[in-house]
Amino acid sequence: MIFQEILPCLALRPFVRNYLLVHLHDVIFPVKPYPTRIEQALVFFARGYIESHDPLTGKWEKIARNALFGQHVSRLNFHTFTEPDFLMLMVIFQPGAMHRLLGISSNELTQEFCNAEWVINAELQSVNDQIANTTTYPAVIDRAEEYLLRQLRTIKIDAHPIDQIGSLLLHCPTPFSLDWLADQSNLSPRQFERKFNERIGIGPKLYSRISRFYQAFDYKEKYPTVDWLTIAINFGYTDYNHLAKDFKQFTNVTPNIILHEYTQRPEIIVNL
Repeated sequence: MIFQEILPCLALRPFVRNYLLVHLHDVIFPVKPYPTRIEQALVFFARGYIESHDPLTGKWEKIARNALFGQHVSRLNFHTFTEPDFLMLMVIFQPGAMHRLLGISSNELTQEFCNAEWVINAELQSVNDQIANTTTYPAVIDRAEEYLLRQLRTIKIDAHPIDQIGSLLLHCPTPFSLDWLADQSNLSPRQFERKFNERIGIGPKLYSRISRFYQAFDYKEKYPTVDWLTIAINFGYTDYNHLAKDFKQFTNVTPNIILHEYTQRPEIIVNL
């Protein structure tokens, strides 16, 4: 079994942030909480499948075998089904890369899962079949990279300074003025916000808030003895209540509740 983040080959790193490779079997899967995070991805469910549940709307949805994940802005819950085991490869894109790959506005996929074969091409099912039939984990990555390298030859949308700003806000989500960000892109504030939405899927302020929230959450999980107020101050919140407000928006519960729920996810249960 495996639950591991893997870096792409050098040629793909301008487009692919990392892969998440998951292979689980002989586990009873609880519902997995999935807090909001900065993430747009192409996902191959080679064995088994998942259903998503939106706790705000109550909607359940079975996700396609080959799926595109647009940028989500609220928490979801995932329920995993094995047949008899579960093998998933998630290709997580760099900021702006999904827009360049698909050639459509990223905000069309915001808060959506869609069948990637409808948007990209039917070749994805062949790639999925190859992944399902591999016998080693490196071969899973190889099959996906062969496909992605072919796709990159057809990209017609150039990189843009907004992609770099998206990367900056992903890794350093400290407050920046909209005017300063627009100036770095040689755009007016209105043009900048419109183009950021087009390439990234959401506005720059929401994007930065999600990134800061998830970094604070991830830090608390790694260092559970650090108190919430210290984390709030270290990550640029004015106080604990300011942090808790973002947690409520992006997880639908309080910081301590989501931290407890997160300890029940499958990869923790099987100690991966």
